Amino acid sequence: SRGRDNLNPDEAPELSAEEIQQLSECQNMVKLNGLDGMKCINASAGWGHTALIVQKNDGDDDDDDDISHRKLMVCGRPHDFQTLMRLRRLPPTIRNFCVQYSLPLEEEDDLQSTRKEPSILQRVATFLAGENDVTFHEDEYRRYSNIPEFLDIKLPSAPAVEGDRIDDGAFKVHGDRNNTKNNSTHQPIHTHYQNTLATSAGTTAIISTTGTLYMFGLNHRGQCGNGMFSPNVWNPSPVHGLASKRYVLDHGSGIGENLFKEFNKQENPIVSVALGLQHGIALDSEGQVFCWGKGERGQLGQGRKLAEDVEGEEEDEPNENRTFEHALHVANFYDPYTTTSRKEDIYAPLLSQNDSKVGLISAGMNFSVAITTSNIPYIWGKNCVPNPSFSESDFNLRSKPVEDSTYPRYISGLPPNLEIIKVVCGTHHASMLLEDGSIWAVGVATDSPIPIWDEAVEILAPGMVDMSEVVSFQAGFDRTIIISGLDNGKRQVIEIQLWSREELRQFGAVRPSYLDWLNQEDRSQKVRSVHRGWMHTVVVTEDS
Repeated sequence: SRGRDNLNPDEAPELSAEEIQQLSECQNMVKLNGLDGMKCINASAGWGHTALIVQKNDGDDDDDDDISHRKLMVCGRPHDFQTLMRLRRLPPTIRNFCVQYSLPLEEEDDLQSTRKEPSILQRVATFLAGENDVTFHEDEYRRYSNIPEFLDIKLPSAPAVEGDRIDDGAFKVHGDRNNTKNNSTHQPIHTHYQNTLATSAGTTAIISTTGTLYMFGLNHRGQCGNGMFSPNVWNPSPVHGLASKRYVLDHGSGIGENLFKEFNKQENPIVSVALGLQHGIALDSEGQVFCWGKGERGQLGQGRKLAEDVEGEEEDEPNENRTFEHALHVANFYDPYTTTSRKEDIYAPLLSQNDSKVGLISAGMNFSVAITTSNIPYIWGKNCVPNPSFSESDFNLRSKPVEDSTYPRYISGLPPNLEIIKVVCGTHHASMLLEDGSIWAVGVATDSPIPIWDEAVEILAPGMVDMSEVVSFQAGFDRTIIISGLDNGKRQVIEIQLWSREELRQFGAVRPSYLDWLNQEDRSQKVRSVHRGWMHTVVVTEDS
């Protein structure tokens, strides 16, 4: 996707002649159906489905902020991932047959299709795709598992979008009314919403205007965080455990279910959410971070760092490598700059309560990233930090250059005294936008399976982005996309990937070729945001 004018085959890393030829071809797009009279104000592309926040478009500018007209709409496979992977491996003819006969028949409405017994062709398609036991036993599965057109998902209140101010009603909905944090003199860390919509492998998360976090989709690993394990959560359900008090109701504890029920109530409005493959991360208005879902490889950030002078192997925290169906508070942000510790300290000193407040979050496939309000970046999860015992000279099949981190670890390598403005994650990399317009990243390189986790590297130099008008900063799978305004009123869209070679990083800014198609089809439109899924990309435009 380098565009006709930006193709340089000599710089393309390890590409075949056919692949190089494809780079010069324009990528065509199709307009999404089912949005008549609506405009898209936010979007997210998952592994096999698309989610949009739309709003009534009646041409009245004064009505743009009327949140009552907002809707959450989805299409594709919002409750499916396993079948999607199996379909991908099938030959195209068989795959098309399975997709065709897994959809409702044209002459049937959704309600009729869920009540009728499946046809022979539908059963054959189900067998070939390897769908699970609930396929023809749950009406919801047959109705919602494969949605060919956008479906309106009902929420108790309208969805919030980035930039919305958190109103007083949201603070009254959540938390202990007697808590001093909720009195009239307290000022929260965050007063505006950040990322309010996220999608992943068969899961969707949405924040409403009340600051409530809802999720729906696959839930075998508790990735919907609703307090229980189940194959699917069909309707948007609140995430449990979003409170600073420990959610102590645990698996097999024998404690009465109602004894600690107050711990599963959301304490403050949620301002941002991100999803990994089977885990989630959320940020509330007080700068507290929470994780839930699959946690066998440290994805939930519940571990502790030992003090430097403590000998022996680290002892596991009770919850650091476990899966949870409810959210847990991530609190152990250690101080990377401390130089002293007491002899009796077992664990490394933590940041102060004020310095450990978090300003930004994001999530990759199996890891999470948080930036504190004191501008310190942290990462935790699967294979996301260097292994200090690894040696290339002393090769060992059991030794890997990277290892898991069960607690938030400091990301080094960033230039000092520059504020991190935004952070986003692809599947295997994290990108940070700094105040000077440069972008720094850690992760796995695109051109080589070389992990670059030891310290961040610069993937976009300062001066290429007008920081006074950054419209969108997103990441999807292998690349990061930044959109900014130009002096002529148009938009600049840049795609960047994390390369292992310095020369590729220096010249890695790419103009995507679908902009050529957009210029040919409708010059009145300019790009607002770009969202990359596993097999598809969603481009949101607006009038110039």
